[in-house]
Amino acid sequence: MSTFVIIGIVASILLMAFYSGVEVAFASANRLNIELKKKQGTGSAILLSKLFDHPSRFIGIIIIGYNLFLVLFVLLVSTFWNLLLDSARVKSWMDENAKIPFRVILEIVLSVIAVILLGDFIPKAIFRAKSNRMLSFSARTGLLGGSDYLFWPIARMFIGISTWILDIIFNVRIDKKKEPFSRADLENNFPQAGELHHENQDLNTDLFEAALSLPKVKIRECLVPRKEIEAIEIKTLPEEVRKKMIETKLSKLVVFDKDIDHIVGYIHQLDLFKNPATVKDILLPIPAIPESMSATDLINKFTRDRKSIAWVVDEFGGTAGIVTMEDLLEEIFGEIRDEYDIEEFEEKRLSETEYIFSGRLELDYLKEKYNFEFPQNESETLSGFIIHQHETIPKLKERIIIGDYEFEVMNVSDTRIEMVKMRVLA
Repeated sequence: MSTFVIIGIVASILLMAFYSGVEVAFASANRLNIELKKKQGTGSAILLSKLFDHPSRFIGIIIIGYNLFLVLFVLLVSTFWNLLLDSARVKSWMDENAKIPFRVILEIVLSVIAVILLGDFIPKAIFRAKSNRMLSFSARTGLLGGSDYLFWPIARMFIGISTWILDIIFNVRIDKKKEPFSRADLENNFPQAGELHHENQDLNTDLFEAALSLPKVKIRECLVPRKEIEAIEIKTLPEEVRKKMIETKLSKLVVFDKDIDHIVGYIHQLDLFKNPATVKDILLPIPAIPESMSATDLINKFTRDRKSIAWVVDEFGGTAGIVTMEDLLEEIFGEIRDEYDIEEFEEKRLSETEYIFSGRLELDYLKEKYNFEFPQNESETLSGFIIHQHETIPKLKERIIIGDYEFEVMNVSDTRIEMVKMRVLA
């Protein structure tokens, strides 16, 4: 009899460990990886996907299973102690050296240690570290499928009762709308996919994460600033426009009336083949958008309106810049170069502390490549950063110290710094 009781105790603690571990694995599993395996027809992934699609069902059968075997464990442990204490030798020792409270305390302490250590901490640590592998194993061996078959009717009853109590008494309604993936799921799970499977190591996680972060990007971060806009006045002759197109190698030119704050549209190079008499004859409307608009909203607008260029206005109604679909896509894919993109920004290391940089190099690029730590401001380029800190466009050969860096202006135009020599002071 005692042998069967011991076997029952061991079995119940193992099953408690299983349900405890599966519960934490459910929360930390790579959902994306499971869905990919489901698409490949993996049986275990199909079952897991079904349970993930109904989380209340999953958690319900886990809770029922864990508590059922917890009760069984307590009953078997109590039976084991009764059998043990009924033996003559132990009973004699207990009668002489111990009282009933000691027996009860000893039984409680040993049971609690076994439940917490073997039925909770250890399995949760194992299942959390190997969540997908342990879930797949549980599905393949039939443990999850069997639990679902046996305990779901009971779990459904308790879920119904709890839902009724929440709805009627506490006025809390459970949203049953299914969401395939949340943003957090994708951010956390996509990078892990390459780690779990060798064949997925070539996945460009940086590209994926850039796409996920795109809704946070504002247009002000990716526009062409007003001082760099290539534009023409509406009264410009078509022949001069052709020369401007050839000179700038651009396919579109912004058109303004009187000044750059009054943009009236844009023209496309293909329309010049129509031999227009004036720029107005080929003028196309350009949408105006606030610089606070998100990149994803503008991409949707471009797609919906079949446009690829927009006029960005600031809070005062003036021109902040121009943004194109290419500018937005570069936020995801990085710089997109075509056959006309032959310009290379100067970038040269003279020593460990001295560099020569083009003023048009982006601050984020310099920070990432050289581990520079520039003071925070809203500038995108090195030229804008220096001008913002200096509060004016510096003169040629002028030296400026900003934080731990000294900048010597090597080339400067009326609107920006073209080239600087930078020295690290600290």
